[in-house]
Amino acid sequence: MKSAVLARLAQPGRARRAQMVQLPAPIAGWYTGGNLAAMPQGTAQRMENWRPTTTGIAQRAGSLTHASITDGLSPTVSLITYNAANNKRLFAASETEIFDITTVVDPLVPPDPDVTGQTSGYYSFVNFTTSGDEFLTVVNGTDPLLLYDPIDGWTQVTDVSTPSITGASTNTLSFVWVYRNREFFAGPGLIAYCLPVGSVAGALITIDLNGVFQRGGLISFGGSWSLDTGDGLDDKCVFVTDQGEVAVFEGSDPSSASEWNLVGRYDLPPTMGPRATMRAGGDLLIGTEAGVIPISQVTNKDVSVLDTVSVSKAITPDWLREASARRGLPWEIVKWPSKAYAIVSLPITTEGQDKRAFVVNTETGAWCSYTGWDTRCMVLHNDQLYFGTSDGRIKVAEVSGADDGEPIYYTCIANPDHFGSPGVLKTMLQARATFYGATPYIASMSVSMDYRVELPSPPNSAGSGGSSTSLWDVGLWDRALWDQTLATPMVSTDRASLGRTGYVAQWQLQITGAQASAPALELVSIDISFETGAPVL
Repeated sequence: MKSAVLARLAQPGRARRAQMVQLPAPIAGWYTGGNLAAMPQGTAQRMENWRPTTTGIAQRAGSLTHASITDGLSPTVSLITYNAANNKRLFAASETEIFDITTVVDPLVPPDPDVTGQTSGYYSFVNFTTSGDEFLTVVNGTDPLLLYDPIDGWTQVTDVSTPSITGASTNTLSFVWVYRNREFFAGPGLIAYCLPVGSVAGALITIDLNGVFQRGGLISFGGSWSLDTGDGLDDKCVFVTDQGEVAVFEGSDPSSASEWNLVGRYDLPPTMGPRATMRAGGDLLIGTEAGVIPISQVTNKDVSVLDTVSVSKAITPDWLREASARRGLPWEIVKWPSKAYAIVSLPITTEGQDKRAFVVNTETGAWCSYTGWDTRCMVLHNDQLYFGTSDGRIKVAEVSGADDGEPIYYTCIANPDHFGSPGVLKTMLQARATFYGATPYIASMSVSMDYRVELPSPPNSAGSGGSSTSLWDVGLWDRALWDQTLATPMVSTDRASLGRTGYVAQWQLQITGAQASAPALELVSIDISFETGAPVL
């Protein structure tokens, strides 16, 4: 019997050699925009609720309900922040009302509204400082412009109010932005306006763009674009239409032909919403159906190839799928500098769609996705991210270990890897994960073979009870618990048996989070041992 086994192992193609490979955590992030057989090293096919950093992949924290503004049957449509130096206020809007939710008595009971009788809850806003005060300018394209300051509260601004805006009806102003210390507005059709320098009221200057744009439509939004990282004389003013046209102007005074010049008209894919933009250095990034496109690329490339230079190129298949499925509501992009990431909302447009958002590391460009967050709208207020939901709640992000009591499922599936031996049959033996952190966890490690992803059920959370507790580096096969809550982070490792055979492997890591406090855990690396035979066709 023994000799028969040895004879089989000695046959051609059956010689086995045990090997070990160390794989750093996939800090290059979620990557689906390539051939499965040639994916870049250090990337993942799925990265849900793990956020790529410069040193590993870290668990995101959870969310808690901060306030409610509806009966649960209608959404939070907009979030607005007033950002004065010594007075910061957070507002939330339903379709007809605006609420001050800076502090609330009961997060489940709507407070009394500050503004009522509105006809649209989708707002554009800017914070603007004049020589006299710090103001919040808010427009929605159907109601009179709203001006806020803490002394006077909310004021409807019309041509007969005090202060007043003349030259156009303020209920036609749908988007506002700041360029060269002026407030600019998208008006009706292809008309834009701006106010005098340093003012939130006065006579509007008309900017007629009917002769510039070629496909009709209306001005959807605008912004500023700089060739450097700050505001200065090289800044340019950008106008974007709902037909995918962009006009870029330079100069400081639209009322003067010598001080206002057209740089060019360009094409880009249809945009995902007026608030789906972000400043990155001096560049203006625009969320489109083809991905996140820098305006600096729009000006020198044909629209047909813009997807190849998009910031979201790594996840193009997923972006295109979600853009097609969720086109019914506007998307938003919010940058969170202190967290070094930007988040893209994916609003729920039909029943059954999952709660999800796209997230990108602003330092490395690596992507991941957050599941469990219903991001109808978002805002960064006082260096804290808030998002409004489809049922009228406002949640504060990254503050706990669960999502309002619901567990967080952390899933990472590496991209296929032949471990340096293409076409060679492999038997995956064991995996060892190395973590750095101070959060209890139960890790489940597994492997899928030959491009067929087979993910087991997620493990229990470390706080759910009924699990065996193991000390550092000692635990159950395939379900190891590191349950020593520490004041300072430390290194821990978990091992798991794999027992799968194939030519191409994808390691998989799952953790379930449900603790009270925000997690502090980062994956550093995965070590995998395997045996190979001779090449087999």
